[in-house]
Amino acid sequence: MAADPHHHDVPAMDYAEHDKSFGLFIGLVKWGTVVSLAITLLAGAFTGTISWAFALAVMVAITAITVKFF
Repeated sequence: MAADPHHHDVPAMDYAEHDKSFGLFIGLVKWGTVVSLAITLLAGAFTGTISWAFALAVMVAITAITVKFF
């Protein structure tokens, strides 16, 4: 019932572990996005839609921007 408070022994949040998990999640999303873009560029280069030089230049630029700013 609403008048019956439920008191449970709930441990406090482990903020250090939470921050560590969040950092791992952000890193996986960040590098997963870079790898997905690289695969897309390589597929375009293999099919002849874009040139190899353009694909490599964009991959290097994306990787450099990601490392520098994120």
